[in-house]
Formats: sequence, C-alpha cells, structure tokens
Amino acid sequence: MNLNPFRICSALLLAVVALAPTSFASAHDVWLTFSGEATSRRVVVNYGHPDDRPPTMPDKILDLVVIAPAGASSLLSDLTPAQDHGVPVVVSRPFADSGNLLLAARYDNGFWIKMADGPYRNATRRLVPNAADSMWSGKFAKALTGPDAPWQKVIGHDLEIVPLSDPDLAKPGQTLRLKVLFHGKPLSGIDVEQGDGMTAVAEQDIPRFATDADGIASIPIVKAGPHLLVVDHRVTPSETPDHADADLFNATFWFNTAATRP
Repeated sequence: MNLNPFRICSALLLAVVALAPTSFASAHDVWLTFSGEATSRRVVVNYGHPDDRPPTMPDKILDLVVIAPAGASSLLSDLTPAQDHGVPVVVSRPFADSGNLLLAARYDNGFWIKMADGPYRNATRRLVPNAADSMWSGKFAKALTGPDAPWQKVIGHDLEIVPLSDPDLAKPGQTLRLKVLFHGKPLSGIDVEQGDGMTAVAEQDIPRFATDADGIASIPIVKAGPHLLVVDHRVTPSETPDHADADLFNATFWFNTAATRP
C-alpha cells in the first residue's frame, strides 16, 4: 500500500482539531495575509481566531487565486504547511507581487455535529443520528496586497464582502462602505465584525456593524494597519439535509492601510 506523507500529516492535524473539546471549528474564520519580499511573495492562509489557532488544512482549500488588473492566476498547487509567528498556517508558492493584487480563496470546512455531551466533531449525522446540532461549514476569503488592486471585483463566492471604495487608501477618521452579497444578492440585517486578525477581543467587545436594506455597511477606520472584516451567515435548512440541519457560511476581507503597509 502506498502511503502519502502529505495526507498522513493532514489527517493527524485534523485529528488534533477534532479532539479539542473547547474548539467549535465550524465557527472559525479563514483569512488571507501575505509574507516575504515583493519579488517572492507568498499568500498565508490563516484559520481560527487570534486566541485559537488550529492548523489550516491544505486539502480543504478548494482554490487560491491571485487577481491583477490584467488577469488572474491560480496558486492552488504546491501549498505547504508552515509556521507564521508561531502558529500553523498554509503558504503558497512564491510569486511576484506588483503591489496591487486581490487574493481570493474558498475553504470547505466540512460537516460538523454536536454530540449529546456537548463537544463538536467533524462528522455527519450518518454516524451520529441523534446529534444535538449538525451543519456544513464553508468559508470564503479575500485580501489586498496594496492600493489600486481590483478591490471592487465580485468573485462569485457564496458569501462575499465587496468594498465600495479602495480599502487600502482608507485613513483613520474615514468610513469604509461595503456591500455583503449572498449568492450574488445583497444581504441585509447581517453583522460585519471588525478586527485585525491578530488581537484577541472578548466576544461582547467585537465591533459589529449591520448591513442596511441594500446590504451595505459602514465601517469606521479608527487606526492605521491591518484590518480584518468578517461575516457569518447561517441558513436553515441545509442544502444537504440528509447530513446537516443547517449551512454556515463565513466570509472575510483583509487589507492593510497605507501607514503600515509592508
């Protein structure tokens, strides 16, 4: 029997996540950042929350795309598990960054059930028909490497954050307006959470800004530096009702204001 070391590593990491009783992995975020010099940039695929960072799973990344004003290219091949500031991530192969790129990814987080005794497990109701809760979890991420990227482009993700002006040019004291789309249509009454992807904040202290009837939210820019915008949307019933009660969609948008751009 041929053994694939990459898949063995991924399976072991996945087992660690599944056995963590305090970790509700379906509610974690996936967001994109980048590292390295412009001539050999790498996309960093992050998973979790600032204070809870399980490993990112390469096999769950469905696509990773770099979009320049002139066109798009895929970075899906040669994804590598790595460490970034001491936490487990996945990085892309190197590429030349013109400084005005839009990054986009889809991540299938799979099915999750809540056991009768409380913890969540990465499984379906097929083996746990009496699960207290069950869902499928899909995640969608976008990021900018600098100003003048095609920030306004609608990728077509199931759940998507689309800015209405260039986020990288926003300054403290200004307001960034954006639209949230679900299946291509404006999503009203949904909260957009604001953070930086690095600083842990208590749940009740996370800044949230609701979308209006047109799916538009206004986000105040209070400081320079990295910004991570997050949207969660739960839909019942699931499109796969034999396996889950609901579908949980998660979308993120990361950008870095000019004052501290690398």
